[in-house]
Amino acid sequence: MKDVEEIIKSIEKLPPFPVVASQALKILDDPGASVGDVISVVQYDQAITANVLKMCNSAYYGLARKVHSLREGLVLLGNMQLKEIILASTVVKFFQPENKGYDLAKGELWKHAVATGIISRVISRRVSESEPPSLFTAALLHDIGKAVLNNFVHRYFVEIIALVDTGDYSFLEAESKTLGINHAELGEKIAKSWDFPEDIVQSIRLHHRPEEASAGDVITPIVYLANVITLSMGIGIGRDGLSYRGKQEVMKRYGLKPKDLQAIIIDFYDEYNKVQDVLKLA
Repeated sequence: MKDVEEIIKSIEKLPPFPVVASQALKILDDPGASVGDVISVVQYDQAITANVLKMCNSAYYGLARKVHSLREGLVLLGNMQLKEIILASTVVKFFQPENKGYDLAKGELWKHAVATGIISRVISRRVSESEPPSLFTAALLHDIGKAVLNNFVHRYFVEIIALVDTGDYSFLEAESKTLGINHAELGEKIAKSWDFPEDIVQSIRLHHRPEEASAGDVITPIVYLANVITLSMGIGIGRDGLSYRGKQEVMKRYGLKPKDLQAIIIDFYDEYNKVQDVLKLA
């Protein structure tokens, strides 16, 4: 419990979630909003505008003509894809830096975040009729706590890994034992400070403990499974590695077999390769 107050206070050093992105995401969740409403908010954000046009003109869509206007791009993309681009343009700065605490080189935590987001969507298509609106956001942000806890894990890594090596603690539990808070709990506090919806906040907090999610929570189990698959593929795997408790009940809940996981990974790579350039993954 060495630095828990200092750790929580360090959240204040994070820049606030950008107002333009926050407003745009709320508009996109409003079924009565128009393309014009979205344009009125995002047209002055150069990063979002550039990424919208870049995505439209990428191999992902394979269009024979170039898209030059924001309006044309928004119509082509649709709300779901636009939310992904806005989120990616906004949160990449939190995930891109080198993460010494978890021994992740520059960009590795970002690759892990995007991969988990894409896999969550692939899983959702296989196990449900429609994708929950908050799913991609929750999956993309599930490890936001690591962006802040990184320095403290680096400082006390020897103590944390000594607990893990006893075989009695997962990495998450060792973080809690040593620091008084783990990266999932810290991520919950960050998401609350950014005023994210409760379903996203809960999913970030429980992404290693899906068994504690409420019965109506359709997001957390998928984010948990997507995170495990991403780690098992070695994408953004750091010092903590696979030192987390497995939850076979999630696989059973969706009736997934090993062959389904292979199919999910194939579908993932198909989408991941198409967005690498746009989402700065190369």
